[in-house]
Amino acid sequence: MSRIRRLGLGVIDQGLSSLSNMLFLVAVAREAGIDEFGAVSFAYALFAFGLAVQRSSIGTLIALSAGKLLVPPLLGSVLWGATMVAVGVGLGAVVGDGGSAAYYVVLSGCVLIYPQDLLRYSAIAERRVGLATVSDGAWMAVTLALLLASLVGATLSVTAIAAVWVFVGAGTGLVLIAVPVLRVVTGRSHWLRDHASELRTLGPDALLACTAPLMLAAAMAHYMSLGDVAAVRGAGTLLGPVTMIFSALPAVLLPEMARVFGNDRSRLATVQAVVMSALVLAWGGALLLLPDAAGEQVLGESWANSRTILIWAVLEIVIWALATGPIALLGSYRQWRTLIRVRIVYLITVGCTLGVTVPSGSLTRVMIGMAFASAVNCTILTVAARREKARYS
Repeated sequence: MSRIRRLGLGVIDQGLSSLSNMLFLVAVAREAGIDEFGAVSFAYALFAFGLAVQRSSIGTLIALSAGKLLVPPLLGSVLWGATMVAVGVGLGAVVGDGGSAAYYVVLSGCVLIYPQDLLRYSAIAERRVGLATVSDGAWMAVTLALLLASLVGATLSVTAIAAVWVFVGAGTGLVLIAVPVLRVVTGRSHWLRDHASELRTLGPDALLACTAPLMLAAAMAHYMSLGDVAAVRGAGTLLGPVTMIFSALPAVLLPEMARVFGNDRSRLATVQAVVMSALVLAWGGALLLLPDAAGEQVLGESWANSRTILIWAVLEIVIWALATGPIALLGSYRQWRTLIRVRIVYLITVGCTLGVTVPSGSLTRVMIGMAFASAVNCTILTVAARREKARYS
């Protein structure tokens, strides 16, 4: 398979995976009230946190293996998913679950979706991108069926939507990708032991990198309301078509950067950041012009609150788009320790801004604070990336 075709299929696969998540949230928002959508959004934030940690640690190392025969640590992935379920149950008792059964259904999906995602990374790294595309395509089909049922007026409970999406959609995707590689999956593996030295740095980096959105959701759920959580998740859902590109980077582009570009990889990182920020601006501008009637068709009751913070959500994503360039460059050079130091500064900044803005009860001020923290993070990353580039010039 040619490199262009492989990259194209990889982007399509990641698009299917991300769109499935986005359309699931759209289906839920259409059927749920504000508080119930807030509860599902909080569960989704927990699920997304655990998935992002796995992608940024084990997934990144698998991607950098670039074509070697891989035996991913599936048992570790299942155990990580079970850990996130336990954390979610605990937070549901402390922060609040809104009395929603769908909250726990979404959490349970961690033990199915995490190993499916790991197998997807492995298939792409082994240049078997078609296998990953088939898996996510089946999941996408189930998600589309749920959304179409909602659009034609079928009576669906939020719990039923979540159960079908998790157990039918994710379950089918897992089977379709696991069965063809059963010999590899069941083979003896010492993957975690072999990569222990890198994971000791990359694991904490991944945790730090993915904690900010969870901090934001937990702080709002505890000190503000589930409706505020729903507003932020609603804005994020609207931005889903462009933010899905972020997830494609480690799975699709990073292996090619490491394999092909060598010291010229900084060129791709720069172009990537510029193109992504332009895409976010274009999509965000279109969303800001979206009529209320259309927005309500997508997000239901949550549209009004999401609309008020949309401009700040767009600004934050633009800043993160610019930051993906230096992040990819530092990641391709395996500068995990540098990334950890930057993450720590970012989390301190987020903690300070939340401490100042959350007590005000103003969701707009909270989002302005998050955009400010992202700008600080992007500036530090850019300086660090330029220094690293100079070392290899």
